[in-house]
Amino acid sequence: MLSALCGSKTVQKILFFLFVNGKCYGTQLHRLLKTPLTPIQKALFRLEKGGVILSDYEGKTRLYQFNPAYPLLEELEQLLKKAYTLLPSQDKKSYSFLKLEKPQGGLHFSDNTGVLLKFWERLSRVKQLKFHARTKSKEEGGWNGRGKGEVVVIRDKEEVLIFHEKGTWQGKSGKEMNFSNVFRWTLDSISAMISLEHLRHGLHQPVFLFHLSPSGRHALSSVDSHLCEGDTYFGKIFCDQQCLRLHWRVIGPKKNEEIDYYYT
Repeated sequence: MLSALCGSKTVQKILFFLFVNGKCYGTQLHRLLKTPLTPIQKALFRLEKGGVILSDYEGKTRLYQFNPAYPLLEELEQLLKKAYTLLPSQDKKSYSFLKLEKPQGGLHFSDNTGVLLKFWERLSRVKQLKFHARTKSKEEGGWNGRGKGEVVVIRDKEEVLIFHEKGTWQGKSGKEMNFSNVFRWTLDSISAMISLEHLRHGLHQPVFLFHLSPSGRHALSSVDSHLCEGDTYFGKIFCDQQCLRLHWRVIGPKKNEEIDYYYT
């Protein structure tokens, strides 16, 4: 779609991937986007030389991201967002950062079950939440702000947990307001997945968000990005000793949001 402007499909793929995910490295793009490594390396060099992206090392890995000092960054992100929303759904899914490389050797089914049950047990004990939301496009007010609240967990069935969340939200202006959400988590041990739904319209009209499946011993990732009224949803949940962190990404014609939930 943007290859005529970008000069090559490889540059287009890199820009889309960075727009969705924030960071990347060469061999990651090679594997996830099924693109030869040499053109990727040349395109990354070209973009960095032009000041569009910059790189830094994390250990031995050279990571790339958009250059915040690039004078046309805001306009570039708006163009990429518009182009992304026009992509076919299958192409949108290919850029999801949640299609992570599997750990070496992968996880066996029994491992997946163990990971799921660990998450399920932690979800059942949740009592509080904090979250941080930000709009990645500067011109949008969006969901910039922070919130915190209480969570009442109701076990509707053995394999169903309903989260009733209530608390306060503070936007960028500093003004506080009350919020409430109802989410439904459903465990499917046979398929080795946990599904997440929003119940804003009631129990019998759920809004499906995504299926989460083990992507490591301490993480679940959305199996697919989900399209809802033109918006694309995908997420990942991490487990550590302190909390469960649910990371959301929402991209649509009027949205470019990133949200982190911290459940304790």
